[in-house]
Amino acid sequence: MNQTLLVELQTEELPPKALAKLGAAFADGILKGLKARDFVEADSSATTYATPRRLAVSITNVRGASPDKTIREKVLPVSVALDKEGNATAPLAKKLAALGFPDLSVADLERAQDGKAESFFYTYTAPGSALAEGLQPVLEETVAKLPIPKVMSYQRPDGETVQFVRPVHSLLA
Repeated sequence: MNQTLLVELQTEELPPKALAKLGAAFADGILKGLKARDFVEADSSATTYATPRRLAVSITNVRGASPDKTIREKVLPVSVALDKEGNATAPLAKKLAALGFPDLSVADLERAQDGKAESFFYTYTAPGSALAEGLQPVLEETVAKLPIPKVMSYQRPDGETVQFVRPVHSLLA
């Protein structure tokens, strides 16, 4: 079921001359980030809100979870994956373990041409993620790319230093 998502960032007084740019960049960044992670439908639309103390965006037709995706992963060229007797090599075992599939055998892999060389591929279904998990990196990327005329530094209670145009009071999603 798709719903409307509202993301609102409440801050201290934002610079009036930069307000329109900040609001547009905030809305555009959130929408593009959610589209890239497949959380919004093709007909989704965004409405931008920017006032002196808040930046917000309302996006229609947002999924609660991204759909599962079928992924075809290139593993290794056959010449590297198999020895002269046709047995799996150590590099193949290491690559499969690095991909998160240590229990796969050569029989589970697809053998296909990849340009001029023959390679092994593995096709699997990656589960989708919840909106709450996908929204956090979108917010971080968007805020980092905002066209802030003069960045100020602030220290959080945990000691971490953050930078933004003005102190942030809250984030509502």
